[in-house]
Amino acid sequence: MEIDVTGTVCPMPVLKTKKSLDSINFGEELTVTGDYKPALQNIRRFVEERGHTVVFAEENSKGFKIVIKK
Repeated sequence: MEIDVTGTVCPMPVLKTKKSLDSINFGEELTVTGDYKPALQNIRRFVEERGHTVVFAEENSKGFKIVIKK
């Protein structure tokens, strides 16, 4: 599953990530992209605190991308 949180600022990227994680099955992956760079660390902290795995995370000039395994 993929979601784009471009144009939103915290806490919305984290809340949208939570909602999407709730809708996928254990073992599936969620890709989140956005343009508010501080959200990357907030999403990472949120998913790791809940026992999910960050498979990939990067920042670039346009924003960020993070892949989470539930």
